Amino acid sequence: MTPSKYLIFLFSIFYLSSCDFEKAAKMQENLPRSSGKPGQIILVMDSTGWQGNLGETLRSTFESIVPYLPHKEPRFSLNYVKPRDFQSILKRQKNIMIVTVLGSNKRGDRILKRNFTNKSLKMVEEDPSLFMLVKKDEFAKDQLILHLFGETEDILIKNINENRSKLLEIFEKKEEERLYKSLFGVKYQKGITNHIREKLQCELKVPLGYEIALEGDRFIWVRNFTPEIDKSIFIAYTDYTSEGMFSLDSLLKLRTELSKPYILYKPEDKESYMLTETKNFHVFRKELNFKGKYAVQLRGLWRVNKYYMGGPFVSYAMVDSTTNRFYYIEGFVYSPGQAQRETMRELNTILKTFDVPASPTKKDKK
Repeated sequence: MTPSKYLIFLFSIFYLSSCDFEKAAKMQENLPRSSGKPGQIILVMDSTGWQGNLGETLRSTFESIVPYLPHKEPRFSLNYVKPRDFQSILKRQKNIMIVTVLGSNKRGDRILKRNFTNKSLKMVEEDPSLFMLVKKDEFAKDQLILHLFGETEDILIKNINENRSKLLEIFEKKEEERLYKSLFGVKYQKGITNHIREKLQCELKVPLGYEIALEGDRFIWVRNFTPEIDKSIFIAYTDYTSEGMFSLDSLLKLRTELSKPYILYKPEDKESYMLTETKNFHVFRKELNFKGKYAVQLRGLWRVNKYYMGGPFVSYAMVDSTTNRFYYIEGFVYSPGQAQRETMRELNTILKTFDVPASPTKKDKK
C-alpha cells in the first residue's frame, strides 16, 4: 500500500469528516482521563468471533506468555465486551481493541461496521492488506484504540498472524509511555540522578521511592524496598578491552564480578552474592541500538548463591567511546509469589533513561 493511499484511508475510514476536525479538537480538551489497569485491554467484537478461531488468534497473540519471568504471566489481559455493551465507562478505558469482520452479517459485526464509511469499506474489500488503524484519545485522554478489520475472518486472522510483533509493540510502547510519565512527569530523585552523573559520568533518571543502597568507585546500587516488593537497579562500568566483552558468557561473568562485592543477601555472609540462573533457564541476549550506541540486552533469572531466593532481571551493556568505559546497567526484582510483569516493565523504563553525555566530565579512572 502506497503512503498516499494509506493517508486517504486514514482520513476516510471513520465517520469524522475534515470539517469536523476543529470541533473535535475542542471537544478533546474536555475529555475525561482514561482509566484501567496497566496491561489490560478491552476487546470489543462479535461474541461468535470471540469464541471461534478469530478469538483464539487474538488470545494467542495478546495473551501469549511473557518470556523470562519465573512464573507464567500474559503479555496483556484481554477483557471481552460485546459491541452492544461497549458504552459509558468502558469507552474511557486506557487500552481498547475493536475487531470487525466487515463481510459478516453477525449482530456484533453489523453494529461495529457502522463506524466505517462506504468509501473505506470498498477500499478494504479491494485491498486485503488494509487491516488496522490506531486512534488516540478518542473517548478519553491518554487512550489508545486499535481497530482491526478485514472483509473475512480468514483474511483478518492471516494479517494478525503475520503482524503479531507489530501489534504487540503498539500497546507495549503506549504502556511504556504512560509509565514514563507516571515515574518522571512531576518529580523524581534529582539528587540521586545528579550524584550518578557526577560520580559515574552518565545519566539515569531515578524515580521517587528509590534510595542509594550501596556504592563503590565504579558502582551505584539504588533500591526501592517494601515488605511486598524489592526493586533494584545498579549501574557499573569497567574498562573496555575488546568486542568479546559483549558475548553472553563474558557478560554473565561480568555481571557477577560487578555486583558480588556489594549486593549480598546477608551482608555478613560474603558468599551470599547474586548469580545468574543458567542450569534450568535460558538467558535471552539481544543486540540493539541504544540511543545511537551498539548495545546488548540480557533478560533472565537471578539467584542467590547458597540461598533459595531469586527473580527476573533485565540489563544493557554498551561502550562510551569517549572514556573507553564499558557500562553495565541492570534492573532486578524480588517479589516471590507476586505478578512481576508490570514491575519489570517499570525497571526497563527506568533503564531506558540511561545515557552518556556527549562531552562528559573527564576524571581520572580509578
